[in-house]
Amino acid sequence: MEVKFWRVGPGSGIDLAGAKAVHCVRGSGRGSHALVAAGTASLWCVLRGSVEVGSPDGPFRVSRRHFLALPAGAAVRAVGRDGADWVALTVPPAAVAGILRGMGTRRGPGPLLFPAVLPIDRALLRAVVAIARQAGDAPRAAPDILLGGVLQAARDAQAPTREWLARASGRTEGHRRQTVLRLLSARNRILNSPFEGSDLDSLAAAASYSKSHFLRSFRDVFGITPHDLVIQTRMELAKDLIANSDLAISEVAASVGYESRFAFARSFKKCVGLTATRFRQDLADAA
Repeated sequence: MEVKFWRVGPGSGIDLAGAKAVHCVRGSGRGSHALVAAGTASLWCVLRGSVEVGSPDGPFRVSRRHFLALPAGAAVRAVGRDGADWVALTVPPAAVAGILRGMGTRRGPGPLLFPAVLPIDRALLRAVVAIARQAGDAPRAAPDILLGGVLQAARDAQAPTREWLARASGRTEGHRRQTVLRLLSARNRILNSPFEGSDLDSLAAAASYSKSHFLRSFRDVFGITPHDLVIQTRMELAKDLIANSDLAISEVAASVGYESRFAFARSFKKCVGLTATRFRQDLADAA
């Protein structure tokens, strides 16, 4: 199978809209970007820096040594941030099926990969580097084994999703995979945009469930309620602001959606185990 390779540098990018072939894009630097056609699956692997990948469930922020798989759906645009070094594969669904058949691998029901940001393990890193090394000045044929190796390594690196599947409701694996996929739409909206659309009505609608069924299924699969995940996500943002800015604690509280510093203080200590002031002091002492 022919794979077209592209390189984009700081401030430049490539529009793959309408492309039917498999593409491997290597991007580097702030502003490097790529637009992927609707109906094309994509895999984003960030080696350094970070990349923001747009989606209907909000912008994913993929940091160093993490990856994101997006199934075929809406068009996707990704932009590299400071120090970004990333590799993206875009694969039409028919090509995925062909690659797996060539490897003698059964795809199974439902999506091959779930839309979740997860760490890149060594096997996936090796597979991504192997195919990225094929890049040159012109398109060239790449063995299916390289593409298959990336897809299989990405599937193995999504080990946490197997625990979600084991806890999901459904008579068959296909039903359980669809359950996880629907719940992930709500989970990703919380993680990507914790200040917007995090109310129960919006999240249940994103998963296409009634509110009661959504709450029960979400807690069963992910081991946390949507409300607690919203708080946890905001506290992670607060920790980042405390560590990397000079904002006063009251300003940090307001930045993560708390009108009351006291409510923020209670939530922060419950999630982190320390007061926000102590957390900042410990960081200063360790510097």
